[in-house]
Amino acid sequence: MAKFENQNIPVNTDCKTVFDFLGDFRNFEHLMPDQVKNWQADEEHCSFTVEGMADFNMRIDGKYPCTSIRIVSDGKNPAKFTLDYYFNEKSANSCEVSIVFNVDLNPFQKAVASRPLQNFIDMLAGKLQEKFN
Repeated sequence: MAKFENQNIPVNTDCKTVFDFLGDFRNFEHLMPDQVKNWQADEEHCSFTVEGMADFNMRIDGKYPCTSIRIVSDGKNPAKFTLDYYFNEKSANSCEVSIVFNVDLNPFQKAVASRPLQNFIDMLAGKLQEKFN
């Protein structure tokens, strides 16, 4: 299992607002890079294609208000994965979010995919900050 993360991302809004935003896949399209195509989502599920790579399907597996959100691979995917958001309220109008992505990769896949996957997590963090700052 390979782990990619970006911790303690400062967000200038209250925890509930960020939690509600991330707890609905219909909002995720605003966080995705340009290479994501064919985006389809309802509140609990999404599917998309990463241009030149593969199709992905995800679902929300657990939501714990202002604590965490767990997203898991669903259906056919190139690999099994989890994507977790953890929330830490700092004040009435600021919080920190940590993103942890765990993916089941063999050693070759890990060598090839590590940099793009870490860049993806870092990009999610940056776009989340842009959205609320």
